[in-house]
Amino acid sequence: MPAPSEFLSWVDATKDAFIARLSHAVSIPSISGDPAYRPRVQEMSDWLNVELKKVGVETKQVDLGNHIMDGQTLPLPHAILGKIGNDKNKKTVLIYGHFDVQPAALSDGWASEPFVLTMLPDGRLVGRGSSDDKGPVLGWLAVLQWHHETQTPLPVNLSALRGWRRT
Repeated sequence: MPAPSEFLSWVDATKDAFIARLSHAVSIPSISGDPAYRPRVQEMSDWLNVELKKVGVETKQVDLGNHIMDGQTLPLPHAILGKIGNDKNKKTVLIYGHFDVQPAALSDGWASEPFVLTMLPDGRLVGRGSSDDKGPVLGWLAVLQWHHETQTPLPVNLSALRGWRRT
């Protein structure tokens, strides 16, 4: 089913806000595999939780306890559980995404700072997490924002899990 034309027009009209949101997400170095960055992974969870609430998602951050990494006991970043709708006449779809990233540095071969969203001459945007998986998660957020702002009912109920992947 193609996207409604009014949605596509809305996307074009609000693209600068989408890019700003993605830029903010990319700027958070939520590197789960490095104990020094664990607070930044939690920062990403907290920020995304607020963004989801803004578009009408009922959310709950779930404390996952602790784990041991490099001999240190560290708190695991909170997962975010979310839902919209409970219409028994609609199917429920589960969406999953993660908001942590792998380490990145210019010395790894990046042509620009990895945690700064950069537009290439051909118009593509690059930055750590922009395609795996912060960008896709924010794409879902944009769809939910449109539904929320236009008060267009979703055709399904949604359950969502946003988390981090253990590296």
